[in-house]
Amino acid sequence: MSQKKIIIIGGGLAGLTVAAYLARAGLKVTIFEKHIQIGGYVSSFVRKGFIFPSGPTSFGSNGVVFPVLKELGLDEKQKFVESGFQISWENHDVALDNANSVYKSLLELYPGEKRDLSHYFRWVKIGAIGFHESINNGMMFGRNIIKTIVKLIIHHPLFIWALQVAKKQTNRSLHNHFIDNDDLRKKMNQLGYPVMSGKNTLGMWGTYFFDSWVPIGGFQEFANTLASFVQQNGGEIHVGEQVNRILVKDGKAYGVELNDGEIAHSDFVVSAADFKCTCFDLIGKEHLPKSLIHKLENVKPSEPVFSVWLGLRNSAEFSEKLKRFKNSHAYFTCSDGVDIQLALLSKDDPSIAPPEKHCLTIRRLSSYENWPSGRNEIENYKIIKNANCEELIARAEEFLPGLRAHIEVQESATPLTFERYTSNWKGSTAGWNWNPKFLPHFDFEKDLPLKNFYPIGHYVFNPGGVPTAMITAWYIAHEIIKESEVDYLRSEL
Repeated sequence: MSQKKIIIIGGGLAGLTVAAYLARAGLKVTIFEKHIQIGGYVSSFVRKGFIFPSGPTSFGSNGVVFPVLKELGLDEKQKFVESGFQISWENHDVALDNANSVYKSLLELYPGEKRDLSHYFRWVKIGAIGFHESINNGMMFGRNIIKTIVKLIIHHPLFIWALQVAKKQTNRSLHNHFIDNDDLRKKMNQLGYPVMSGKNTLGMWGTYFFDSWVPIGGFQEFANTLASFVQQNGGEIHVGEQVNRILVKDGKAYGVELNDGEIAHSDFVVSAADFKCTCFDLIGKEHLPKSLIHKLENVKPSEPVFSVWLGLRNSAEFSEKLKRFKNSHAYFTCSDGVDIQLALLSKDDPSIAPPEKHCLTIRRLSSYENWPSGRNEIENYKIIKNANCEELIARAEEFLPGLRAHIEVQESATPLTFERYTSNWKGSTAGWNWNPKFLPHFDFEKDLPLKNFYPIGHYVFNPGGVPTAMITAWYIAHEIIKESEVDYLRSEL
């Protein structure tokens, strides 16, 4: 095969995945990552021996991540451990291990809601099992589609009913339909994203029950494993080098201009960067159809968070309190009704903390617009950030009394921090907003008819997240390889 040159903008999981396939196929691959390390939103940082996740604290394979790693021969090089979730309030803790156990635990706490709980978790059980099995048979790669559908109809005939119930619904409308008790409904509403489709709600439950993972050694190890594979197969990765512009002539991308003015030519350009930034800043509105400009000017990002990372020293008394984590991830409702999320990741993987110590992440939703961003607002920004940090730790102490006395390392990040370091627009956590009302739908042949250019990542397909980033990269890698093979055959003829 002719050694086509491909430039990839962004060294997150999408960029690394497409680079891995292309480099293995013998193409000349170059990644430009503007930050000083690869991984993007799925990376880690280290403080005094504590390894903290920069973005997600777990992920679902969704029938994508593990098959991709296996195809690349990396399934033995990067190991993962199962993770789990719970919902907690006051002195109550309900592990989200399977539909039957959640139903029984909630029934003990809400004995008057037997009918509602029974109906809701019957739907959850049928839908989550069917959803999990459907995505783990190659369907995400366009394989075994008819076989999988027939198998589901035979073995899980009620899955069709569960999908019909979810159709044109959101998690909120489903909870309103199934659950009358306001307090119980609020507990369900805090799970996942604030508003998401009924189908994604089933996917959420499937992830909780069957498919939640963390990479051993921290998320940076995951990114590093892919990066090493790219380099071993001849690919180049340049960190700290920002692409300033995608070069376009006669409706075709032919390379990039770097921030220092250097020009790098290529046969294909692939952008794994934020899609809005890619289109408006790197390509330029003058090369975009009005329909795409209109879509991008009216989209909403997925909700950002304010995060606090804590490295904790231990004590005999504190060890007993940490046992409240039935699973590593807890959705906790504070005494005033505010919801926060805690993740004791050292419970899943002790290697990310020094011996006998712990890594804790605390998060809550936080509007991007509430954070001052101007140069004259720096001091005000710091004051608000510190106040939010102190408040979040105080809320976490409702779940873990005595937490503050065990803090050894403390870091925090606002939506502006995430935007600056991960390049996710407005600090978004998983692509575009998951509310079906706001989801954009792209037809790239019409919306972005730019030859030799491909966007990938969790902004080009809904919903966002790690699996979406990697599956979009898989499809585009195979498309470029196919085009390169066709060009080679033409040249031989």
